[in-house]
Amino acid sequence: MKHQQFSRFGSLALCTLLTLLSIDTFDKVFSLNKLDASDSNRAIAQESVGDTIGNQVYKKASPGVVTVRTGKGHGSGFVVSEDGLIITNAHVIKPVPRGKSEKAKYNPNEFPDVVTVEFPNGESISADVRGFAKGGLDLAILKIHRKKNLTVLKLAADTTAKVDEIPAVGDRIFAIGSPLDKDNKNSFTQGYVTRIDSKKGIEHDARIMPGNSGGPLLNSQAEVIGVNTSGIGRLNSGMNFAIPVSEVKSFITDFENNDISPVSTLVSTVKKQKFFTIELDGGIIEASLTKDDYVSRDSNKFVKLYQFQGRAGQKIAIEMTSKNMNPFLTLYQQVNNDEGRSFKKLARNDDAGAGNLNAQIVTTLSKDGVYVIKASSSDRGETGDFRLSVKSQP
Repeated sequence: MKHQQFSRFGSLALCTLLTLLSIDTFDKVFSLNKLDASDSNRAIAQESVGDTIGNQVYKKASPGVVTVRTGKGHGSGFVVSEDGLIITNAHVIKPVPRGKSEKAKYNPNEFPDVVTVEFPNGESISADVRGFAKGGLDLAILKIHRKKNLTVLKLAADTTAKVDEIPAVGDRIFAIGSPLDKDNKNSFTQGYVTRIDSKKGIEHDARIMPGNSGGPLLNSQAEVIGVNTSGIGRLNSGMNFAIPVSEVKSFITDFENNDISPVSTLVSTVKKQKFFTIELDGGIIEASLTKDDYVSRDSNKFVKLYQFQGRAGQKIAIEMTSKNMNPFLTLYQQVNNDEGRSFKKLARNDDAGAGNLNAQIVTTLSKDGVYVIKASSSDRGETGDFRLSVKSQP
């Protein structure tokens, strides 16, 4: 009996204890839930603000972002002028070789002169490849014709022009492009600047993949702070790199000053100068400037070089004519000394006369020796057939 009473008492006490423990535990759980709910509300509010910013960035910038199709692949790009200048990566237009076999066959002059750019609304337009950045910088510039009032992406202010100051680590950034497939145009991702690398540019963790190359990296004001160029790993490791806006601006300035390369400079290929030996009064030479020709360092134009033996007091007339390009002639005298061989510029000519776009040089040679004719075009990257004659005059 006592045992039964004790059992009842023990059961009652245990129930009471469990009840108290349950109340205490419930209070704690409830308190924790209230904390979670509060934090969750704050997180949702922050996310809502972030989403609003992202939405504004996307709406403002996306109409000016394009997909660049080359026939062998695709990338991204963005409009920098209302009349159709577009920035993209050089490797979108001319991919770099992978492996020794591709590098052995690599020819920087082989790339499409015209590509297709597609806008978010599905409109496709042809664009000329106008040139590439010098010094191995992975940038190219395209030009659409007969198009006005395009949406232009504003380039972020860069008063310092220093890569380590704009932007800053921790800044929120956004990327727009066409990852993996050309039909994935205007995919939008976001992240943060994770590091500023003096060589690789802006490191960030916004998700980008092959196809994003050439697309803009944007700040919270929808301004371009860089050009997405590369990432670690095909499936994206969160280590991605963009060329800073300071270099983009310099490239555009170089373009305006006609100081860009006609071919990609991503892969260093040293092409030797080749001299063709000719004779005075040897008849008309028929030849062509092609993308396989030597590129002059001083003008970045395709050239052919001809050498001949001249005499002091000899008057000569050099003429270069063409029906499909604008000829340009330069005459040099070869100078040999203890330091080696050099060339002294004597004369040059773009137009033979008013209304005559052919080139002509008439001069009297001052010394016996070797003279060199540089036959090229007035326009960078221009190719075409030409006729060259070198005659002595009485």
